[in-house]
Amino acid sequence: MQNKAKGKGGKRRKRKTGRKYVYRRLTLLAIFLLMLGGGIYGLVRLGMAGVNAIQSRIEAANAPEPTPTPIPTATPIPVLDDSIVIEKNMESINAAGFTTSLMVNREEVSSFQRSTPILFGDAAEYAASVAGITTFGGNNWRNTFTYGQQAVNEGRLTRDWEINLGSLETPENGTWTGTGWTGQPLVIQWDETVLPTLGVYDVYKATEGFTEVIYPAMDGKIYFMELTTGSETRAPIDLGQVVKGTAMLDPRGYPVLYIGQGIPTPTETIQTMGAWIRAISLIDNTEIWSLGGRDPFSPRLWQAFDASPLLDAATDTLLMLGENGVLYTCKLNTSYDPVAGTLTLNPDQPEKYTYDGNNYGESDSRRWWGMEDSLTIWRNYGFFADNGGYLQCVDLNTLELLYVTDLTDNHDATLVLEEAPEDGTVYLYSANTAEKQTVVEGVGTAHHRKINALTGEIVWEQTYTVAQGGGSVATPHVGEGDLKDLVIFACSDTQVNVNGNAQYGGLLIARRKDTGEAVWQVEQTAGYWSSPVVIYDQNDKGYILQCDRNGILHMYEGLTGAEVCNVDLGSRVESTPVVYNNILVVGTRGQYGRGETQKIISVSIR
Repeated sequence: MQNKAKGKGGKRRKRKTGRKYVYRRLTLLAIFLLMLGGGIYGLVRLGMAGVNAIQSRIEAANAPEPTPTPIPTATPIPVLDDSIVIEKNMESINAAGFTTSLMVNREEVSSFQRSTPILFGDAAEYAASVAGITTFGGNNWRNTFTYGQQAVNEGRLTRDWEINLGSLETPENGTWTGTGWTGQPLVIQWDETVLPTLGVYDVYKATEGFTEVIYPAMDGKIYFMELTTGSETRAPIDLGQVVKGTAMLDPRGYPVLYIGQGIPTPTETIQTMGAWIRAISLIDNTEIWSLGGRDPFSPRLWQAFDASPLLDAATDTLLMLGENGVLYTCKLNTSYDPVAGTLTLNPDQPEKYTYDGNNYGESDSRRWWGMEDSLTIWRNYGFFADNGGYLQCVDLNTLELLYVTDLTDNHDATLVLEEAPEDGTVYLYSANTAEKQTVVEGVGTAHHRKINALTGEIVWEQTYTVAQGGGSVATPHVGEGDLKDLVIFACSDTQVNVNGNAQYGGLLIARRKDTGEAVWQVEQTAGYWSSPVVIYDQNDKGYILQCDRNGILHMYEGLTGAEVCNVDLGSRVESTPVVYNNILVVGTRGQYGRGETQKIISVSIR
């Protein structure tokens, strides 16, 4: 039984063992085949990859060089050729009956050649090393009264700080108060290397970013203020002489101020009256040099300096116009050591240029010698217009007269220059008054003009009716940004219509650059002696800031002339403001308007 049972049991076990073996064999075989297939597939893939790689390398080797994608280039800004020169036009000189005289090293000479040539850059280069406004109109093109960034967010003007000014009694010319025409302040952020040498109060020598307002006034004093607070930064310097015009700071940032005397020093006779250009060291706040007096080389008895000088940094040469009819140039030989804190001038004898022409003389019936506008310079050419109504172009390296253009009557407003590479030329914009030649029974004609500076040719002129002495003493603004097609002029004692009443008052007018035609105009009772100051916001939108002789500061949209807002400054304004970032500074006369006393006032632009 046991054997049977065992045999039966053994038989079944044998059958089961055989199946397992078969299955195992089949499984191993399947695994082997799968592995073999996978290996073969992998080898094929690797082989194909290699073939593809080889083929790609062959194709890449045989492929043509790819064409590089061009890098976009900015549209080049056109510039005027360096070889452009202004040719002498004897026909224009002879037509005006002009003759000229030169003085070099105290001797009259027939010709002159500067040993080191003067060559000014464009407007942006003039004071590029200085943060601020250092001369009338900001530079040698006289085209800006602003510095920094401006923004108009709320359309508001707000009076901030103010300081009171005095008055000065002169025996011959009465009492002078406040600031006058052109009376533009200067503003400078002193470099940190200069700051320790300045003659300011000690607290400001350690003030980072210290920015100073320097403002000569007609009470005979020069005032100094911190820009944001109006706090006095040093004691006023008392010159004891009336200053009506605009001073000049050295555009290199050296601590020296040049300032012209606006009314001659009284003497027993006009023949001995004198006036001076003075250099003031801002290290010890003292006068260190002067030029002028009663200049016998001058053709005119009246001696004064309302113009704002320029300085050619490369040659260290001061250039200045006199109301006595003389153009002065003078190499200064400036030495400034910020480490030692020393500043000296050792000027050469000045070169002098003067002129005569048809119908010039001292009487009221004749043309007067003398320049009250400030010299405008392009490269080595100086441009100015005189009290006799003639525009002159002078080569500053030879002091040779190149051409004369008759502007018909007295010219006080400074010429503003604009390069026009698209036209291959340079333009001047001018504005005059009706003093003599155009006046009949107290009524005259004044002009706004565009002039080709290379030839003296008048491109266009627009006339308007004024009372005697009326017209533009304000310097025009040549538009940029969204005002690039416009020129802005401000006029006084001009025939206007206010509320249906014809009268003589103020005219603010925008003219097309190409034709001179009026685009818009604002007419009001109060006239304008102050030049239009134009700010441009972050979108290049222009706003005009215009002071009038009733003491109101207006803000207008430049494209339309629409008034945005205004602020009352309390009394007459004849001076031109400056704007540093969003801070405006200007002086008042203390007369007319609301009757406030004479002041220097700061206004925030919001």
